[in-house]
Amino acid sequence: MDQKDWEILWMIKKEGNISKAAKKLFMTQPAVTVRIKKMEKELNVNIVYQMNRGAQLTPQGEYLAEQALDYLKQIEELKGFLSSMREPLVGTLKIGVSNFMTRYKIPDILQQFKEKHPLVQFNVTSGFSSEIFKMMQDQDIHISFVRGDYAWRDHKHLLFEEPICVASMNKINLETLPDTPRIEYKTDYKLKELIDTWWLENYIQAPNIHMVVGQTDICKAMLNQGLGYAILPKLVVNDIPNVYKINLKDKNNNPVARSSWMLYKEQSFQLNIVRTFVDFIKTIDFQEPI
Repeated sequence: MDQKDWEILWMIKKEGNISKAAKKLFMTQPAVTVRIKKMEKELNVNIVYQMNRGAQLTPQGEYLAEQALDYLKQIEELKGFLSSMREPLVGTLKIGVSNFMTRYKIPDILQQFKEKHPLVQFNVTSGFSSEIFKMMQDQDIHISFVRGDYAWRDHKHLLFEEPICVASMNKINLETLPDTPRIEYKTDYKLKELIDTWWLENYIQAPNIHMVVGQTDICKAMLNQGLGYAILPKLVVNDIPNVYKINLKDKNNNPVARSSWMLYKEQSFQLNIVRTFVDFIKTIDFQEPI
């Protein structure tokens, strides 16, 4: 068995069937089937069995697929260590970034790093912070940038703390806020929890949700048109002219803020490319425009 065989096994498990796996690997289904038959003969086991919806992994196939993931990660780590021994800095850095930081912070940072190390390549995945944190736990990425406080026992570096505010194109009266039309948006559960806690500390009445949109950017556009108020990170609305903002404070009169973190593992930090990028990030003042 070679690396391609292990990739096939893992992709079948990930995608759920041979047809989808073949497409992901840019192979034909017959070609994948031939390699599976060869593996079955070599190992003297049945790796797949036929069902009405197509071929599925046997218990032996499931076990091999799990081993495939470990094998592929070890190969990638080995390549990374070998790359880190070469100068100048080369290799691919796998980064997971929250949607917010993808929009407002990371592009300029990656450009600056690329100018210093032009041979470095980036594999960037964006999503909700909870999704990025899960990828970090699964060791699918080297470094993650998440918003909110997660139970992480390895290396972490605080990037910045951002106030949460009530924002509106009209003057804001916190006393009448429950009766004022509010624009709600889908976001990471950590931020929603932060906002909901503040609301319950201050109001008995539920908010007057006037509309629900899918993303922060859409909420920002609706807010800019004066269609209601929103509660969101302050940086999101800083570029809206003449917007009214009131920073939230908790019951102890402390600012309600969301922390943003860089997370990474000690194991990954041994890679020169990871160590160099982490050291670079630590030189940046995230509170200032980048």
